[in-house]
Amino acid sequence: MNENLRWLLEDKEPSIRYRTLIELLDKPKNDFEVTEAKEKVLQSKNVCRLFSRLDERGLFPHLPKFYGNFTTFNYLAALSELGLEKDDPHINEIVDWILTPGEDKREYFIQKEFQNEHAYLLDESNIGGCRQVEFLGTLVKLGFLKDKRVERLIQVFIDKCRFDGGYLCKWKKSRLPNQIPKSCYLATVPALRLFALLPEEYRKNDSYQNLLQYFTSRNMIHSKINPNEIICSLACSFYANGPSHIITLIYAMCKLGLGNISEMQELWTVVESKKDLNNRVILESTDSKKAILMEGVGTPNKYLTLYLMLCYKYSGDIIK
Repeated sequence: MNENLRWLLEDKEPSIRYRTLIELLDKPKNDFEVTEAKEKVLQSKNVCRLFSRLDERGLFPHLPKFYGNFTTFNYLAALSELGLEKDDPHINEIVDWILTPGEDKREYFIQKEFQNEHAYLLDESNIGGCRQVEFLGTLVKLGFLKDKRVERLIQVFIDKCRFDGGYLCKWKKSRLPNQIPKSCYLATVPALRLFALLPEEYRKNDSYQNLLQYFTSRNMIHSKINPNEIICSLACSFYANGPSHIITLIYAMCKLGLGNISEMQELWTVVESKKDLNNRVILESTDSKKAILMEGVGTPNKYLTLYLMLCYKYSGDIIK
């Protein structure tokens, strides 16, 4: 067995073991080894720690000591990274509460960018910004794709693809008067990830093709205006809402079957340079609130290494 595969399958981190079994090794979810691993995930320190923060309503309180107004979105993203899905009753109740319209949601998800306006983040008129698109990806990862409300939001998202192939928060303005602002790179990376998580039938449209062109026309990580300028953060990091942009990009492209196109060469070079002598990805930064407890900065990271090994798998080389 490949040494890194053995490392990922260690019992020390149940979520990594579980995800390795089902995502990297394609074990069926009814396999005894998988069901045993899933039970350990549900009892793990990371999962119990997050669920211990639920209030009397079964919701995550939006407190500054957590993630403020983004606590629910970040914690659900973290739980999806830990391997949980909609079959968990806590998650099902929280997502149903989020997706059910109501005045109480508006203040709960207010954003600073709107100043004193109420802004429910999943309101259809707002979809297009990074937070909304990231959360749609989380909903798909948690298994809510067949929910009619989620299907509707994803269709709205697809239709929001802009003239340059990217996405943008509706409140963003151009620096120049009377000029239509370009799309935001930070919002367009999670859009690529969302398409990678969706079934193939969602990719048979101009929005998807235009989105690919948005990235391939800049060799994935460069500015269109200044081709020598890298606008993608190159740090291999892990946050509450998942891996950093460079890992998200390479994972999404590989999952889409595009990991070996010529425009990916520089991205591969950067990511490969982030490994240690054992081909494990080194964690370069994380957020201070630590939704997921893991080894510290400067050490080999199992989550990032799993993502890179999945990239190898989708590109035809699982044991690199």
